[in-house]
Amino acid sequence: MNAKILTSTTPVPSWWTSRTTQIAEFLKQRVNPSCLHTLAVSPGQRMVQYAAYGEAEPHLRGTANFNSALGAGDANAYFRRESRRYPCLLIVAGVHGAEVEGMVGALSILSIVETGKDLLGRAQPGLAERLRRLRLLVIPLANPDGRERVPYDGWIGLPTAEMHRVNQGTRRDGTLYNWPHCKKIHPMRGDVGCFGGYFDDAGVNLMHDEWSAPMSITTQNLLKLVRDEAPDIVLNCHSHEGVPFMLPLAYVPAMVEKQLQDFTANYYTQLDRAGIPHKNSLPPLLSQEPASVPPQALNLTSLLYHTGAALPMTFESPHGLIDQSGLFSYQQILDLHHLLVETAADWLLKSQPPVRVNP
Repeated sequence: MNAKILTSTTPVPSWWTSRTTQIAEFLKQRVNPSCLHTLAVSPGQRMVQYAAYGEAEPHLRGTANFNSALGAGDANAYFRRESRRYPCLLIVAGVHGAEVEGMVGALSILSIVETGKDLLGRAQPGLAERLRRLRLLVIPLANPDGRERVPYDGWIGLPTAEMHRVNQGTRRDGTLYNWPHCKKIHPMRGDVGCFGGYFDDAGVNLMHDEWSAPMSITTQNLLKLVRDEAPDIVLNCHSHEGVPFMLPLAYVPAMVEKQLQDFTANYYTQLDRAGIPHKNSLPPLLSQEPASVPPQALNLTSLLYHTGAALPMTFESPHGLIDQSGLFSYQQILDLHHLLVETAADWLLKSQPPVRVNP
């Protein structure tokens, strides 16, 4: 179904690189080839790539997978995290094709590692120094199929309904699926008018793959990457129509929920200092929800914990839609991603004790 492409009164700046072609060109031209790897090839035959920096320290791998190690009461049987010289940070962006803000943020992080400057050309010596002390893995576009179907490069000044149309998609009659109803059909097929960027070309939403038998090769290989690398923090970067906030984490030990709250409080402090608005409350402790509350989904972020990520989190960036009345500029959206990564690096390097995984 064809629809008119809308035009915002706020132009997308030239440095804002979010198209599939721009991302592929950035990785080809500006990332050290020895650091660039292929994670998967999408159903639409598009490359899913990631950059890796620092030492992997595979000698710290134990004799068991994470789940079995916890069954033995000894997480070190999976990975001896406390012996790490290079804490591991994994950044995943572009799981949903219309959520371009994290993609741009991820590319800026790569630019800072490679050149010391962000996408605007601003020197970032402090963040560059922190990142070079990590084992850093960055997937800037996990779902290139979905991104390719989205005709917008940025969302500032555009209406929420249009974002829902191209992200979650529509039925054949043009009615919006919206969130969360777009999750009632999976893989997405059948009554589809606008095929939303949420999904890859096979109709799979990577956040809700079939964990016992993943449908997506990207999911399969991401889980293997997490098993092999045992990241200390995973930033799963998404976007929505509100202010910055962190989603709660389901089906993890209470101490991991508390670590997520502590991390979020640190991040919100950084946003306050930068004058960037954010959600006022911390992620709720889902383990303390009453029995009457409907069960949460075991989504990709939660599964990454059970695969070997010590502290995975789902971050929601603002799109800057017209409904937000000019609260956010493109530069502010980039800056709040820088601050998110800076908070993670500080947490891993010095601000907090090592992230522990024993429940």
